[in-house]
Order: sequence, then structure tokens, then C-alpha cells
Amino acid sequence: MLDFLGEDKIYYTRYSEAENIQRVWAAYVDGLPAGCVAYREKEPGVGEVKRLFVRKEYRGRGISKELLHTLETYARDQGCTSLYLDTRLTLEPAVSLYRSFGYQVIYQQGLYIQMEKGLDAIVRMEIME
Repeated sequence: MLDFLGEDKIYYTRYSEAENIQRVWAAYVDGLPAGCVAYREKEPGVGEVKRLFVRKEYRGRGISKELLHTLETYARDQGCTSLYLDTRLTLEPAVSLYRSFGYQVIYQQGLYIQMEKGLDAIVRMEIME
């Protein structure tokens, strides 16, 4: 996954294999890597959205929505009933995306927030291409 991020990997190198990432999806546009998202199970029935990232030149095309929808569908199929994620308040486009999918802030420490969503209420979204 770090190879996929290219120069942007400097922002993600502080994380390690100890996170137990179980699944990664990558989106490609014209054969070039455009975005990715990862998933891990925190405990039975509880999953976590990790590393949702879309390269700058591909943003605004619905790629992040498609990746998040794919992850949620997978998690639900695995028996997951709730998903969590951590992000920064300063990443407003990301926070807005998560809110539009039904995630709610459940914890805040400074600029960092944790959000949660129950998968029994998945918001269906039409992906724009």
C-alpha cells in the first residue's frame, strides 16, 4: 500500500504491520493508480476504515465514494455491524464524505476525531463517474 501512495507515503510511514490490515482495495483510472482504502476487523462484528486516499489529480470523480461503498459492503458481508474510523477535522472533504455516508463523531481529541456508523443503516449513494 505504501508503494501505491508514491511520494505521499511519507504521511503514512508511522504505521506498521501491527495494525493487522486485512483487505485493501485500489482504484485505477486508465490503468493508473488513483485511490485506495483498507479495512481491518477490530473485534468480532466491529470493523475499521483505514487509509482512504485519492490522489489529488483524481479527486472529485466519486472514487472515494466508490471505495468506501465497496468497503462497507464487504464489511457487512463479513458480519460486521459497525464501522469506525479516525480522521482530522482539518480534512473537511473527508469529514463531509463520512458524514454523507452516515458516520457520526463519537470522540474528539484536539483536531482528531473518531467516527462510527452502524451498518444496519447503510446509506445508498449513486456513484457519479
